[in-house]
Amino acid sequence: MTTPDPTPHMMSWLEAPPPEHSLRFSDGHGTWTSYTYTAMAEQVRRNAHRLHRQGIGSGDVVLLLGQNTIGFVTSLYGILHAGATPAIVAPVGPDAMVSRLKSAVDSVRPAAFLVTADHASILEDVARPLGCRVLAESADGPMDDGPPDLPQVALIQFSSGSVSEPRGVQIPWSALNTHVFSIHEWLSIDQDSRVVSWLPFYHDMGLVGCLLMPLAIGGSASFMPPQEFIGHPLLWLREISESGGTACAVAAFSLSHILRRVRPEQLEGLDLSSMQSVIIGAERIDPDVLSAFHRLLAPSGLAHGALLPAYGMAEATLAVTGVRPDPHEVHTQLVDTEALEVGKPVSFPAADAPSVARLVSCGTTLAGIEVDILDADGGPLPEGTFGEIAVRGYSLATGYRQGGLTAFGDRHSTGDMGFVVDDELYVVGRAGDSVKQNGRTLFAEDVQVVAAAASPKPQRTVALLGALSGANAAVVVMEDCTAAEASAVGRSVAARMPGLRVMVLLIPHGTLRRTTSGKPRRRAMWQELVISGDMDSRTVWDSLAPGAPRPADRSAADLRTSSRPTEGLAPSQRTDLVEQIRVALGSALGREVAELSETTSLFEDLAVDSSGVLELLLTLEESVGLEIDLETLEPEIFETVGTLADYVEANLAKTPRG
Repeated sequence: MTTPDPTPHMMSWLEAPPPEHSLRFSDGHGTWTSYTYTAMAEQVRRNAHRLHRQGIGSGDVVLLLGQNTIGFVTSLYGILHAGATPAIVAPVGPDAMVSRLKSAVDSVRPAAFLVTADHASILEDVARPLGCRVLAESADGPMDDGPPDLPQVALIQFSSGSVSEPRGVQIPWSALNTHVFSIHEWLSIDQDSRVVSWLPFYHDMGLVGCLLMPLAIGGSASFMPPQEFIGHPLLWLREISESGGTACAVAAFSLSHILRRVRPEQLEGLDLSSMQSVIIGAERIDPDVLSAFHRLLAPSGLAHGALLPAYGMAEATLAVTGVRPDPHEVHTQLVDTEALEVGKPVSFPAADAPSVARLVSCGTTLAGIEVDILDADGGPLPEGTFGEIAVRGYSLATGYRQGGLTAFGDRHSTGDMGFVVDDELYVVGRAGDSVKQNGRTLFAEDVQVVAAAASPKPQRTVALLGALSGANAAVVVMEDCTAAEASAVGRSVAARMPGLRVMVLLIPHGTLRRTTSGKPRRRAMWQELVISGDMDSRTVWDSLAPGAPRPADRSAADLRTSSRPTEGLAPSQRTDLVEQIRVALGSALGREVAELSETTSLFEDLAVDSSGVLELLLTLEESVGLEIDLETLEPEIFETVGTLADYVEANLAKTPRG
């Protein structure tokens, strides 16, 4: 394995801020503000001086809240300039923040929590009882002189937690610095490139791939809050068009979101021809969704060669493999998923085989990184053989920080299963999300494809696999659907998976658990819903007793019936609507639903911020089949749970039937 050539360090822009480039940030409401590199460099040096004055420097860890703001950027680089290590915490509701911070404090034992001035008082009440002091940014004051004091440990990323609770992944400076410049080489990034991103800074794709990568070369970039993209994905596409964006990264699940929310006529006048690299990762990519995404945006100039599926993880800093920009089609392979067996050659059948699945290539390894496919004993397997994916190379993290350091060694076994063909990696699924059926391996992702295709709410449908009463079973969990819809999904899955017990559960809204990158936390849901949960009361269809009566479905779909009166909801429907809002709020903020009533104030009692309100509205929008115009909302709507219910009820009355 060759070692990449020496590279400059990614903070060199602080020594000579490029005057012709800047970063643009959206406030989440359509207003963009630009910040020059010179102004950012000054604030970075102020933050570094503030930390040094508090005795914080080399070897210390500083917590940082991962919000898509300019304050995050200058805080992050201020910590690095001081020689300390930033550990980034995902923002959550006030109550959930207590447990999130406690976990972070226990894992990394920080010297302080660096926050922006507007968050200082709120976070101080949470952090100080945990023994973590809070330091606020200062808009003026003395600055550190001289070059940065580069840390040995550049970053602690908290993994997205698809298998377990998020863990602190320790990234050495040499790995992060070299990897950022390897991404430049992969994507042919230069100072004329422009990144346009909505991905959260607390996730490795948003942080390393979309923030650190362009800043390392002093390039321009545009950033919007994730919630703004969720509400108006068209705004992200408009920014690409208007700013001449050339590079971005997206989670695979967001392609379906764009297809649902953006109509072809809304794209008129947009020019996406400048976009050269759309990195697609975070989960297995559906080739049909990838094709539909390109069909939607091709008339606006998006080239198919710009779509670049990739595979990566925080444990490898970010990217492991990636498709190179190419005008030709992304490679795919037809695979007999039922014939997959660890240590055995992969079967590539004809397209009409009953258990065939088309897998999308995740490309070849980046420079200095190697992928091994391992057998059950950890031994290497030849190309074209199915096994566990392992990663080695310069970008590998040193290990997990959980109080002490659990080191990885020279190779990290990922828990993902796949194979390599023509040096390109194909990812099949998680090792823990599969069962042996009739001597073959069946993956939850394969069941997911069938269930999502049959579901009216594919984003609210997750397939789980495991053993029930000594036999293999697929348990499909669904939110916001009727019993009839759930039963139809069960029948579709059972028809495609003969011999496998199939059950469908209807669960309360907010019960589905996902990682910060949107991947289902299947193992956690299996434990909570199947092993520890009350399955009988939630099961609406079971292939062992498909005709058995089940509990009546009281989901939000009742609000969409054709008998809905135009003057408002019936009393029982109003009660269901309020209950749904209470459940959504309770789930988002970690509150007991019993604590919430129609008079509960979202701002004063629950401390919900604008991002939380937006997420709540989008949840309700999908649940009740109502398109909410997010740009015309008035603050009075969010005074209480009741006023929010009034708004939704009024808009339901205006929504055409059928």
